[in-house]
Amino acid sequence: MRRLLALLVSALTGALIAALVVVAFPAEGAPNGGGPGDPLLLSRVNQAGPMTVLKSNGGLRILAKNPKRPPLMIYTSDNMPPLQVSSKAKVANLNADLLDGLDSTAFVRDTQLLAAYAGGDHAVAVTYADTVVRSVSLTPPSAGTVIANSTTAVSEPTAGHGVLCSITTGTALDQTHRQEWESGGVPGYTGQLAGTRGFAVTGGTPFTANLVCRHYGGGMSETSSLLDSAMTAIFTPSP
Repeated sequence: MRRLLALLVSALTGALIAALVVVAFPAEGAPNGGGPGDPLLLSRVNQAGPMTVLKSNGGLRILAKNPKRPPLMIYTSDNMPPLQVSSKAKVANLNADLLDGLDSTAFVRDTQLLAAYAGGDHAVAVTYADTVVRSVSLTPPSAGTVIANSTTAVSEPTAGHGVLCSITTGTALDQTHRQEWESGGVPGYTGQLAGTRGFAVTGGTPFTANLVCRHYGGGMSETSSLLDSAMTAIFTPSP
């Protein structure tokens, strides 16, 4: 009888120890319960249905010692943001790899932008000879493109006469990129003439764009008036 009792005690003791070992040392990567009120277990997968909130006056700090593994990894679906914050304060040294799917090289630095403007009260009488009405200049810091824009009011006293203009780097009318305005059948008509043109530029080379205009129609001595003309040049660097 004593032998039987000893065997039963030994078997129960072994089963109890095995159960305690399983509870205390669950398999690597296996969930540890993690229900409401359970402690957070390190080096294990913790699971909980309700949201887990950490409140600490000292904050939460992660000291990573493995250079091959990021200290914080967040996995979520593609349409869900991985983080949500309540502050608009700037986070020092927080670098983003992409912005709206674009690399930083796709954006122009404000130090690379350059613009020049020429305008104000201005009245020029143009004849059949090519006349430089406005000029705008800048020196690009690097290779890129200059977008030049021009506007002017036209006053023509004779019906059927008009003005030809072009934005060019020279002093002669560029027929390929000309703008045209005609008074039609209304004498003394005043209208607007505007144009835009792009130019490839190199860094360090001064650039000047001119608005060149001439009168057309009637005799050689007739003129048209251009009023309040203006020009703008904006430089953008090459990607």
